[in-house]
Amino acid sequence: MRTLSCLVLCLLAAPILAHEGEEHGEAPRPAVGSTQGESHVLGATGDVFEVVLEHPRHGEGGKTPLRVFVAEVDTNAPVSGAEVELTLTGPTVQKLMPRMASPGVYQAEADLPVGAEFAAVSTVTRGDTVDVLALGTVHLEPEESTASSGARASALRALAVVGGIGILGLLAWSVARRRWRAAP
Repeated sequence: MRTLSCLVLCLLAAPILAHEGEEHGEAPRPAVGSTQGESHVLGATGDVFEVVLEHPRHGEGGKTPLRVFVAEVDTNAPVSGAEVELTLTGPTVQKLMPRMASPGVYQAEADLPVGAEFAAVSTVTRGDTVDVLALGTVHLEPEESTASSGARASALRALAVVGGIGILGLLAWSVARRRWRAAP
């Protein structure tokens, strides 16, 4: 009977433990306001400036919005009035001149085909100071179908619950049968 009770408790806890795969513990803080899963963030620190490039992780290709955050290395203060040039080198070479949207935030659009990779280099000029920073690789991944993966996970959970109930029924029937046969 004790074994059956333990099994029942384990099966009842299974749907609670089987959730959407989020990680436990303290989540890493996303860089400069990016939303994990929605944006791809690249960054580099030079002698004078720190640059962070943010773009959508998924898309259909074509004109893609880019945000460039520029701050001073020593004070971490946003840099206003700088000339920012962003060069993307891949299947094509794109030289972009992001425009300042707010202090330290510069915006541009790039033509990013899905799956293509571009090496991103930023040149920040303010007065006589120039910093050239290699940011990494920019790329767009194809849109994911989150609805189908969510439906599949829900179906698997329902199947696990039904299977657990079936096993419980089988065990209860087995225990009852043994007791019935043991009774004189």
